Amino acid sequence: MNLLTTPNRANRTAGSHRDGASRSFLIARAGVTLFEVLIVLAILAAVAGIVIPSFDAMVGSRRIKNSADRLFNELSEARVKAMRTGQAQVLKATLQGRSYSITPWLGSYDSADASAGATVTDGTGGVVETSAGAKGGVGTSEVNTADDIRELDDRIQFFAVDTLIDSRNASAIESEGGTVPGVGVSATAGAASGESNPVMLYPDGSATTAQIVIADERGRRMVVQIRGVTGQISIFKTSSVDPSTLGTTP
Repeated sequence: MNLLTTPNRANRTAGSHRDGASRSFLIARAGVTLFEVLIVLAILAAVAGIVIPSFDAMVGSRRIKNSADRLFNELSEARVKAMRTGQAQVLKATLQGRSYSITPWLGSYDSADASAGATVTDGTGGVVETSAGAKGGVGTSEVNTADDIRELDDRIQFFAVDTLIDSRNASAIESEGGTVPGVGVSATAGAASGESNPVMLYPDGSATTAQIVIADERGRRMVVQIRGVTGQISIFKTSSVDPSTLGTTP
């Protein structure tokens, strides 16, 4: 009997060892799998730490490019309007802020000589817009005198507006109570200056020589440049600045 039962006992013992070894292997394998998951999560976290700031920088770069492109387009349109209506257009910007305006220049202007579409002051001091009348005449209609306030993209601000003073924009500065540094002098409006000097776009296609510098919260800057004689407008990047020198924009 013992000889017959011994192999069975041996088989059961061997089977128990195999079962124990299988369970140990499965437990060990489960531990390795968890370790692999932790490694993968660590790698993903590291990649996210690189990708997310890069994505944020890319979005910020796109914002400042969009603002520069919009300024370029709006100034180009204002130049064409000045030539079409015979009335100068003027850009004013808020330094260390987002807001700006591009409006008709209401200086000494004779409404009798205005082309259709010009905005002028009438004999009573009211602001009117001219329109084509019968037999080549010019009619007028009242307009809203509120400034056409526009804004740059979020977190983009006017860093500086550098202008070359000429006899025409000098009169614009004086009419608003400003101090003219002298014709032919480069005037820089930046930092805490508040409002920029006027940038004029004239009916003959010329303009105030100017460099309009905008910046984002990282200190990256772009320049919208206007050449005075030709009125040509261009855009280019320039060196970054310390973000601590910038104002706070929404």
